[in-house]
Amino acid sequence: MTISEKPSSPGRTIRGGATRDGILENAAALFALKGFEGTAFKDIADEMGITRPALYHYFASKYEVLEVLIAETSESTAEEMRAVRRRDDLSPSEKLHSVTANLVRERMAAPQRFRMLDRTESALPTEIANKHLAARRAVLSELTAIIVDGIRTGQFRETDERLAALSVIGMCNWVAWWYVPGRDKSDNIPATLADSAVAMLARPKHRLPTALGPAGAIAQIRDDLDYLDRLISE
Repeated sequence: MTISEKPSSPGRTIRGGATRDGILENAAALFALKGFEGTAFKDIADEMGITRPALYHYFASKYEVLEVLIAETSESTAEEMRAVRRRDDLSPSEKLHSVTANLVRERMAAPQRFRMLDRTESALPTEIANKHLAARRAVLSELTAIIVDGIRTGQFRETDERLAALSVIGMCNWVAWWYVPGRDKSDNIPATLADSAVAMLARPKHRLPTALGPAGAIAQIRDDLDYLDRLISE
């Protein structure tokens, strides 16, 4: 099956019967296959089976197509994660579960876009590369902040928060490479991977602090000292 034979994505219909999302998905596949510099604007139109004037109806150039892909794939993710992190009604564990499941769903919904970013990241035009890098840093920062909050409240074990955040992001990104619609049962994948992210960081239940802050930490130390004293006495 060629790219043009794949089902069109939903979205606004433009001239030639193509859709905005369909153009973006096909462009992402071409960028991943041929590289950004190796893909001409005409290639995108040809792959969609439309004329260049029809493509110009929505996008002025392949650079604009790429900018939209970056904005919708990277920048919007950071904004969504920030909104979750700021919620007062969720615990750090619930926030981590939520953002991880969302990352997985995004990659399952548009795997071509994430494959494209992996394959073309080093060759992106400077201005677009800078936007993508800023968005990636924002995603890492938001996820790291959630993990730090979990460590501070005693829900997560003491660990390198940045390395933990990178591990979660890497696990989510890999979905774009192995997930196959129709072959893999999609219903449970986001929740399963989100459960794994939380389990990777969660303290054992018997080690959860009885109170927040220093008081809870001191209580745990006293328990450990009591246990040590018992071992020494025996």
